[in-house]
Amino acid sequence: MWAGTWRVGGVLAMSRAFGNRLLKQFVVAEPEIQEQEIDDELEFLILASDGLWDVVPNEDAVSLVKMVEDPEAAARKLTETAFGRGSGDNITCVVVKFQHSKTGGDTPPISPPGDQI
Repeated sequence: MWAGTWRVGGVLAMSRAFGNRLLKQFVVAEPEIQEQEIDDELEFLILASDGLWDVVPNEDAVSLVKMVEDPEAAARKLTETAFGRGSGDNITCVVVKFQHSKTGGDTPPISPPGDQI
């Protein structure tokens, strides 16, 4: 049922109901799996809980991430946006930005802090 977010039996959010023995008869814990080849077209990946997706549409999330260079700052901006829009659920977000070589050659390794090249 819908109660501000999808709930099983009006009690638990859908994602939390998967492991609940009493609600097992109402929930199929079959994951949705997608495979995506990581190529030059794929810029980033947003992994987030329903606390984000309940109030931030995909298009908004993509626009926000594109405006922020640092992936950690982008994840923080997404969680702040969800909180500001009144999300009533836990908000967890990770942004992974893929660094593709612009020249077609190998990307030089990143030195650890303190090392001089």
